[in-house]
Amino acid sequence: MIAAALVASLAAGSVQAATPETAKSKAPAPSAASRLPAAPAQAMSSEEKAGCGAVLVILGQVSTSYPQLFAKQGQDGRGIQFVLEAFGAKGRIMMDEAFEDGAQRGLKPSKVYEEGLSFLFENAQPVEGETAEQGGRRAAMALMQRCTGIQMD
Repeated sequence: MIAAALVASLAAGSVQAATPETAKSKAPAPSAASRLPAAPAQAMSSEEKAGCGAVLVILGQVSTSYPQLFAKQGQDGRGIQFVLEAFGAKGRIMMDEAFEDGAQRGLKPSKVYEEGLSFLFENAQPVEGETAEQGGRRAAMALMQRCTGIQMD
């Protein structure tokens, strides 16, 4: 669900970017309720690397496996597809680093992967009173900021 919300947010963002007035009026206000830490000023834990890496690899796979999703949006779609491919490459690097860290701690890759997913799910819990869509968007934006270092204001 987080990956789907992230792709939807990216796609919506490119369309809104064409009209700054629309983007300003529809951009979600930053939420103090977001429980994922902000962009990494500090080193990511092995769990964060594994979780973020897994999501970014999935986004990269979506971009290469379903190019028709992006072709419908013309040049904006191709830009989004390129960014998602880059995220996929970054995700593979993060996962490799997480697996190396885990191996040094005596963990098998599957355990490191499970820890990464647990980290993501624990830190993307819904906030009381928000809809599933609102929660998905909030979690996707927090995830985007933490995993890519891109600040969305």
